[in-house]
Amino acid sequence: MAIHIESLQIEQFRGIHQLAISHLNHINLIAGDNNCGKTSFLEALLLLRNPRDFTNTLRIARLRDNLTMYSGTSTYESLLTLFPHDFLNEEETRMIELRAHCAGMDVFYSLQGKLQTILLDSEEQKSLLRYYSYKAKDVLPSECQAFQGTLLVGIGDSQQQSNISFHEYSLVSGRDVANDRFLNMIYLAPFDHLRGNLFSRILTNESYKNLCVSILQLFDPGITDLLLLKNETTNRPVECVKHKDLGTMPLSTYGDGIKKVLSIASGIAKALNGILLIDEVETAIHSRYFEEIFRFIASACRKFNVQVFITSHSIEAIDAFLSIEDYDKTPVEEDPINVVTLKKDAHSFRSYARVLSGHHVYQNREQFGFEVRL
Repeated sequence: MAIHIESLQIEQFRGIHQLAISHLNHINLIAGDNNCGKTSFLEALLLLRNPRDFTNTLRIARLRDNLTMYSGTSTYESLLTLFPHDFLNEEETRMIELRAHCAGMDVFYSLQGKLQTILLDSEEQKSLLRYYSYKAKDVLPSECQAFQGTLLVGIGDSQQQSNISFHEYSLVSGRDVANDRFLNMIYLAPFDHLRGNLFSRILTNESYKNLCVSILQLFDPGITDLLLLKNETTNRPVECVKHKDLGTMPLSTYGDGIKKVLSIASGIAKALNGILLIDEVETAIHSRYFEEIFRFIASACRKFNVQVFITSHSIEAIDAFLSIEDYDKTPVEEDPINVVTLKKDAHSFRSYARVLSGHHVYQNREQFGFEVRL
């Protein structure tokens, strides 16, 4: 079993306050009511992907904006949404803080600072002409609002502190990106399967490709192969499915269910020896396919040594995941599944997690009922 992140303590991140989970597992099913922090929990884990890299934090801030085609939200505004909003006034210190034990080491992440009005230098004013809708004849702003503070990261016995200044007109593009990730971590948003580019990792491994084809045959028994062909007009690669009756068909002609499975399969391959985060796993998949697809996810994650965190609104999805284990034969201490139920206290603003083994939930399923999600 792959358990790269053993424990997590989120002091403050978005709407999560003082959430502690001491024993994470190979497969972690994250359940709970709407607005309890399931997606925020995955985003907090993403901070561990490369905690020293502030650009990583900015990319996490933009994840939700990327779901909308015409988001008018600036990166600066998105960054501010990562901080809890139950502060008293704009002058108070804003803070994100979490701790984890992962890759055999204790990890600490703390980003804190204040909003201040700063002056723009001449180079920053010139960038307004290049990247924004300002024209040379316009009166350029000489000051703006900025977040200024420090990023403190501890990994094992080493600590690193960086000064952070990010303002309303700062850009993510062009910023340095650290190539040496602390953890190999892949995040799949609910509708990432619509973005394309699903074949690249699958086609590099013939046995894995054949396994993916066998799963796609749940949707269409005629599917026999996955192909990446070149469009002779545009010279661009086209993802295609080979069908024994219909011939070669572009993947775009198929439904979202097949694309969702391929997205997950590609994500597992990319997360080799690392961590896969799947938000709302049931999106685009009919419940009658749950058990076989989740069995594939569990098997592939073992093959690629991947720890997986999965959020779901569906009690049927949770049941299907639990049904893939033979709990009459699997010893309790070897149970690879945890069911983590998140809940938020509206009065204290604290977040709570109830962590139960898959074996425990499976054996007592009727007693829990829908409470598994609450």
